[in-house]
Amino acid sequence: MINNDNQRGFLSLDMAIGLMVLTIVITLATLWQFKQMDAQDYRIAADQQKTIAQAQVNYLKDNFATVLANATPTVPVQITVPMLINTHYLPAGFSATNVFGQTIVGLARKPNPNQLEVIVITTGGQPIPEMGIRAIAEHLGGPGGFISKTDPSVVQGVRGGWQVALSNYAIAPGPGHTASALFLMDGTLANDYLYRNAVPGRPELNTMNTDLGMSGNNINDAGTITAAGNVSSAAELSGATATISGETYTGGWFRTRGDTGWYSEKWGGGIYQTDPDWVRIYNDKGLSTNGPLVGGQITSLATITATGRLSTGEYVSIGGLAVEGTACGDHTLMAKNAIGVALSCQSGVWRSGGGSKVLTGFISHNQQIPLPSGSTAGQCTWSASDAANPHPAPRPDYAGGNYAYADSNRVVTCGFYDYGTFIAGGVCSYVIACN
Repeated sequence: MINNDNQRGFLSLDMAIGLMVLTIVITLATLWQFKQMDAQDYRIAADQQKTIAQAQVNYLKDNFATVLANATPTVPVQITVPMLINTHYLPAGFSATNVFGQTIVGLARKPNPNQLEVIVITTGGQPIPEMGIRAIAEHLGGPGGFISKTDPSVVQGVRGGWQVALSNYAIAPGPGHTASALFLMDGTLANDYLYRNAVPGRPELNTMNTDLGMSGNNINDAGTITAAGNVSSAAELSGATATISGETYTGGWFRTRGDTGWYSEKWGGGIYQTDPDWVRIYNDKGLSTNGPLVGGQITSLATITATGRLSTGEYVSIGGLAVEGTACGDHTLMAKNAIGVALSCQSGVWRSGGGSKVLTGFISHNQQIPLPSGSTAGQCTWSASDAANPHPAPRPDYAGGNYAYADSNRVVTCGFYDYGTFIAGGVCSYVIACN
């Protein structure tokens, strides 16, 4: 038979063990819950600090010159949450303190000309445990940092990534506080905007990493613009001098607005216009083409030389005048006389180019032998004959008979002699030959 007292003892022991296990479970669950609540507080604090840090970045981009002018290497410019709210970088009602009652503020110092180093840091409030500040820094990412009790004079970057002396910012919040180093955000705060001036050893601060959209605004007072790609414009490009090492193409005209045109810098020739009528060759250079040259009227002020034929579908107009029979020095020359007869230089003498002209006919006494059309007396020779005279002379008067003679003025004496007496009359014949 089982003793009831012994049975009650076993039940009490089981109950005690059960209560102990339950207590341990409740304790662990409570600790886990507290840890989760702390972790949630750390994430909330980190998110709030991230939001304020981004607002600080936006404020600095828009007010960089003002902050730079007021900051020094050891006395920073303070940028508070109320300032960010008033300038609309944070919404109204945004809290300046985190869940631990710490105030979040931005401090901007100028370590070098045209350069800002900025930290967003918490001050006052309840110190956060060591594990907490490290967790918050982890949530903040690369820019995140904390002030440890091991060295409260510096802000340590997450996992030892960076370190900043708090004396540079004239502040000492003490251990248990967090910070964000904006100058390390994405490598540097300056990567988020373009510096106006060069920073020694930091060429990336003056480098664009994306397209620059000007929204229709101008770029004024630029010096040299060097492009590795194309330069395009939907409107006009204006400038003093353009130097292009390659080809130049246009879908419209190449226009000059002065007395200029195209010029060969290497050879010194070109094409230009200085009046409304003439397009000229610069420096009186020659114009050469193996193709046709077409014009409404071609005028030469000197010599035109052709190695081939000169052809015309109409007339040749010769303006040079010469006197037939006078001397000439170039057998290739052609001219005209005063009445338009064509002359050529033949054997050193101007002669008509049409060959001999011969006229014959009958003529009466004291008349002048006519000249062929286009001929002058200097081109001609002439004579008169009594072959047509009907007056026979009595014979044997050897001094008598028909008579015909033409003098130097081509005036003809026509008649016959009757026993030594000249009697004018009858009809004589003549012949005149002209070159």
